[in-house]
Amino acid sequence: MPDVDSEREKIRRLIQDAGVAILMTVDDRGDQAGRPMLPMMRDNDPHIYFLSHSSSRKLTQVAAHPQVGLTITTPHCYIVVTGRADVLRDREIVSQLWNPTYRAWFPEGEDDREAAVLRVIVGQVNYWEPPRSSVVRLAQGVKAVLTHKAVETPMKTIDRL
Repeated sequence: MPDVDSEREKIRRLIQDAGVAILMTVDDRGDQAGRPMLPMMRDNDPHIYFLSHSSSRKLTQVAAHPQVGLTITTPHCYIVVTGRADVLRDREIVSQLWNPTYRAWFPEGEDDREAAVLRVIVGQVNYWEPPRSSVVRLAQGVKAVLTHKAVETPMKTIDRL
């Protein structure tokens, strides 16, 4: 059985490789609001970061209700992250996270005054890894039909990243 630190590293790699996460916040009516975001990780840092516009609704929502959720899907894993978010207006962190492709959202570049950092302080990560082999999945399907019992993909949980 892998140790917790290696599991954390695996999940961090999967999150970065996925490229997109759905960030869920709570709006002013108490309803869930979601949007696709680009998750970023820093070396030796347990948090997940997103660049956002300072004037965005999501930052207002986080200020009022800091509890957030992330859903991330990769070809071989399904990940749900829960935690608390806060907003950082730290130019150094913006610079560390900056990628030239972000000019599409921040035309002034990494010095764009609208650029803010949404930091997710991870509380818990739940994830599921279905079998990669199509033969194994087929065998599971046949077994489910024959036994009338659904296939279970066990959920794994780790605290923090």
